[in-house]
Amino acid sequence: MPIIKDIQLLVPADMDQNRLFFNQTRSISFLYSRLLPKLHAKDDRGIQINCVENLEKGKQLDPYDHIIFNYFPVFVEVDVQGFLELSDRKKKVKTLEIVHEGMKLAACEFNWDTSLLDEIYEKVKQLDYQNIYPLIKKSSPNKKYVGSILCHHEVSTIDVYMEIKKRNGKVVGKDKIFSVENTDEQNLFSEYWILVWKLNNKLEFADDRFNTVYSLTFLEKDEPDQLVWKIKKLNS
Repeated sequence: MPIIKDIQLLVPADMDQNRLFFNQTRSISFLYSRLLPKLHAKDDRGIQINCVENLEKGKQLDPYDHIIFNYFPVFVEVDVQGFLELSDRKKKVKTLEIVHEGMKLAACEFNWDTSLLDEIYEKVKQLDYQNIYPLIKKSSPNKKYVGSILCHHEVSTIDVYMEIKKRNGKVVGKDKIFSVENTDEQNLFSEYWILVWKLNNKLEFADDRFNTVYSLTFLEKDEPDQLVWKIKKLNS
């Protein structure tokens, strides 16, 4: 039986508006998805939350006209235009409410324990709506350091950072290397996924064709403020 692994928001009445709405809700819908426990469904691997002007109009729509394959559809009443006029902070707060409402509707269909969803709802608030996750990480050859590529998933961008930690968890250094405006994380995941240690103090992060490489060289000194830390962007 499939496990639900993804939640996507859709505006079925307006595909042009949907594109912007999807991008601006993705940070929280993906965060909620990442926190899901193992929720089983009949034949589905995701939940599609259709956002409609009112539920009566929603009943007139055929969800399968726009349904993502293997996603279960639910309908939630949302003022999409009003949402798009909110501040980024308020968009995150509103997105959580929409996602949680849609997931509780799905819970009724699949007989899930809604207390598990309530825990996710509270966890997102405890995280202050911040969706931060590792894209990839690797230990240095001498096992002294862990190099990570971290994603800070925001409403309008995904900001990508290089970070070096010691094995005890202490952060040696962290810097943003680029941002992407496409907030569908799968595009980033499919393009950037190569992380290679060249030396114990040199780490490289590249796209799948090595067209762009971010090369970090660092060296710890006796005093933290004397840290050598240099990132170069190399283009082929």
